[in-house]
Amino acid sequence: MSDEPENIMEKMKLGRLDYTDIIVEKKPPIGYITINRPEKRNALTMIPGGTCDQLAQAFQSMAEDADIQVFQLKGAGDCFTAGFDMSRYIDSYWGGRDSGYAKGLEKEPWAAFSMMGASTRNNPQSRFPFPTLWENELWNNPKISVALVDSFCLGAGMWLTHFCDIVLATENAVFAYPPIRYGASITPYILPPWILGLRKTMELATTGRFMTAQEAYDCGFITKIVSSDQLEREGRELCESVAKVPPMTNYFSKLSVHAYYEGLGMKNWSLYALANVMMTEQSKLPGHYLDFFENLVFKKGFTEAYKEQRERWGYPDSILDKEVRRLKEKKEGKG
Repeated sequence: MSDEPENIMEKMKLGRLDYTDIIVEKKPPIGYITINRPEKRNALTMIPGGTCDQLAQAFQSMAEDADIQVFQLKGAGDCFTAGFDMSRYIDSYWGGRDSGYAKGLEKEPWAAFSMMGASTRNNPQSRFPFPTLWENELWNNPKISVALVDSFCLGAGMWLTHFCDIVLATENAVFAYPPIRYGASITPYILPPWILGLRKTMELATTGRFMTAQEAYDCGFITKIVSSDQLEREGRELCESVAKVPPMTNYFSKLSVHAYYEGLGMKNWSLYALANVMMTEQSKLPGHYLDFFENLVFKKGFTEAYKEQRERWGYPDSILDKEVRRLKEKKEGKG
């Protein structure tokens, strides 16, 4: 009889999830993690055992492997990640229309916020992406993490890159938190003011506009801009350089740098950020998430609801349009 656990939540606790959405490779002293949903632009699912949980397990696996000193994170295909998979949001974030969380939307926002005390790792009906998502597995990881970003790095993608130690991006990389345009509050962990600075954070947080790789470099969000055809080589050479430094030296250097930012109140901001999200996203004002889901998604389905929301609150963005056009031309060129 197999001792393989059948329950997803049990697999998560044991660190035995199947890697269906990501590819994990170890070639000591370097580890490689690839988000492998190119047909969805590597969008991340939050369903139990989905992409987010698989990434958390992979990060932890790198941390616990004594032969790994540095690991890199990238996306398969043409982009890093388009953020959370909105087509699965009802199943993951909301847990379905009849879930305990969705029913909690009938309460005042502060009451719904009080419902969120349970750990997302142990409660499949409470899948809200806490500001601490990936914090233990990535920010506090004793190994050095390197993100390789090409094309779209949106929403949760900015979350991931913020938690990584070093970020290489191509000239085609674009960064944004699009949900701002349909009522999702910005959290400091997605647009961190301690990295971006006050002015750039305010601009992005109040417009939802896209940011070019050059802008991201100028404000310190990414480490270096490299050409698209050199991204893999540059990433490998960087990881090899990191691996030549004694592991404990890298570990204590990382602790020292993080201590500075945590001293600025980064971790203490987590609870405030979560409360801010709950209070704004569950507002009954038109355009916010409560209105979006209750009056559009649950009645018309996500595709039609999202289209209507974009027509109502969206506006032209030349940076977005340029990248969409480039990817389309690249695809047609392959054909």
